[in-house]
Amino acid sequence: MPATTTSAKRQAAASVRRAKEDVAEAADEVAGRAKASGRRLRDEADEIEQSLARGAEDLAATVSSKLKSVGVDTDKMADVAREQAGDLQDLIIREIQERPLRALGLAAAVGLFVGFLSAR
Repeated sequence: MPATTTSAKRQAAASVRRAKEDVAEAADEVAGRAKASGRRLRDEADEIEQSLARGAEDLAATVSSKLKSVGVDTDKMADVAREQAGDLQDLIIREIQERPLRALGLAAAVGLFVGFLSAR
């Protein structure tokens, strides 16, 4: 009987080793598949991003050409917009320097208002 018990223990130990090896192999296989899926997803996301960028560029070019075809100078509009943005930036900087507490109060009020709207 002791020989049978020893044999059963060996068989059980061998089965446990095989099970551990099988689990390790399966884990490696799953990890490899996950990495491959991650790479595929990243590649697809890059392709989508490039496609969207091309679409946005095409749309901008189409709008610009349509505006130019009706006599709107888009380059001049862009220059004016940049100039106005610079003027607005200078105005804001001057206001903050001259009245910092007022600017802080306005910023707090705007923050509360935006927070109230986003909470709804």
